[in-house]
Amino acid sequence: MNFLAVSLSSGLAVLIGILTTAYSRRMLGPAVIGQVNWNAAVLAYVGLIANPGLQIVGQRDIAADHGRTATLASLILSLQTVLAVVAYGVVALIAAINPRGAQVSLLLLLQGITLLASAGSVAWVLQAHERMVAPSIASLVINLLQIPVLIAIIHGPEDVFAFVLYTVPFVVALTVYNFWYMDRHGVLRLGALRWRLAGARRLMAEAWPLALSQGAVLLIYNCGAIILGFTHDDAEVGLYTTAYKLMMVSTVISGAMLTAYFPVLSRARNGPPGEAARVAHEFLTLLAWMGLPVAALGWACGRHVNDLMFGSDFIRGGPYFEWLCLNIGLVFVNIGIGTPLLAWGYQKLHFKITAIAGIANLALNLILIPSHGGWGAIAATLAAELMALVMILVMRQRLDIGRHPIVWVVAPPLLCSAAVALAIVMLPPALDRYWWAELALGTVVLGGCVLIFERRIVTAALSLLKRAA
Repeated sequence: MNFLAVSLSSGLAVLIGILTTAYSRRMLGPAVIGQVNWNAAVLAYVGLIANPGLQIVGQRDIAADHGRTATLASLILSLQTVLAVVAYGVVALIAAINPRGAQVSLLLLLQGITLLASAGSVAWVLQAHERMVAPSIASLVINLLQIPVLIAIIHGPEDVFAFVLYTVPFVVALTVYNFWYMDRHGVLRLGALRWRLAGARRLMAEAWPLALSQGAVLLIYNCGAIILGFTHDDAEVGLYTTAYKLMMVSTVISGAMLTAYFPVLSRARNGPPGEAARVAHEFLTLLAWMGLPVAALGWACGRHVNDLMFGSDFIRGGPYFEWLCLNIGLVFVNIGIGTPLLAWGYQKLHFKITAIAGIANLALNLILIPSHGGWGAIAATLAAELMALVMILVMRQRLDIGRHPIVWVVAPPLLCSAAVALAIVMLPPALDRYWWAELALGTVVLGGCVLIFERRIVTAALSLLKRAA
């Protein structure tokens, strides 16, 4: 039920995200979106100060021992509060330096408020207890409520300041609900929370490899946008980051899978013989069959989706989106292979892999972006993600725990997806007007491939739906 609730709410969150993204781009235009997204890329790095992997460590430890919930929640919430204030101080310092103009700096200060608003997040506690059904529904309702607010207050580029602030009250509202839910259902009594910093050094020592790993991942994901902001205009940043954000919408699905499976993977390490391998195999199989078909269909038909959603101002971003869709497959498979390393305590190994890929991505971006713009950033992203995949694959095969035949899990969805995508691309250009039919037919064919190769996935999904009903 926990997995089904998270998956369904995440799927609906994808649809809501698509609607809000499309509306905001049409109202604000590429240049303003470029300013907002450049700041978002900067804040992603500063956010590592506010949350340097503490929640992942806390979720892992609470999932293993629920009796530590109050102690760990008190410690992590106290640390998050202190670190969020420090992080916002860094934001203020960057804004004072004024690297890209007065409006961008003011927007950065306003967007940075989300760091403070997120300091009280306790969703990770609920995930550790696998109590995500009601919180997932609450999150969905709050996301839905954002749509009419967005439409009511955003009508043009002059509304950009309202645009970067309108989500803050909803973030606070969801946090308040989660605290209420934990208290009411006995997950964590509010009276048990204390201001606590004892043990912070040990916790930070466990978390820093995760923070560094996240920083390396951000080098792969965000450094292209930041460099692009210094070498090209706001419109180019807006086109590239819009295509990138549309690509990343699909990873909400992988996030739901990670949320549902991380506690199970953590417990499997100390479970019966073969349990870790079974859970890891199931996790990778689901992610491969979800991510690779989406990547293939996006590569084949992505520009039409981009044009439909964002209008004529963003047409040049269509090809960007198509090639970025290939990254969806790489990301899903990387998560499927790499997440067990985090769940089983191999944070430092995971960091080394992502750090090497991140540094390579930074170097490629510095070389390619000045002369090739957005295309250079796309090439660097794909190369770095592929490098990380190869390294994670080699390391997983060398570990004794959770070993299973990875290549043979990924091969069927990869070959099926590639065949369908190439068939669509090879159709006559005159049929492009029927791209929606090509997309639907490709989806049906790939669904049939799932039935042929992994019928148990469909059976398990139907079983979950019947139990939920």
